[in-house]
Amino acid sequence: MIKKLQKIGNSRGILLEKPLLKLLKIDEDDSIELIPHEGGLLIRKADVRSAYQQISRKHRKSLDKLAE
Repeated sequence: MIKKLQKIGNSRGILLEKPLLKLLKIDEDDSIELIPHEGGLLIRKADVRSAYQQISRKHRKSLDKLAE
């Protein structure tokens, strides 16, 4: 499948049609992961645990202060 980048504000995006999302079992409220992969980009449904781990690593100091 070939898609064209579309202008969205100052950025560019790719629209994914409902049948494709259904095939991938991705609902409209789900988060996705974008992973650089061998000259391309892997798109997959985000695992809640891995999303938490990424946020936790990136914002560790802020989360620790909130916990006090």
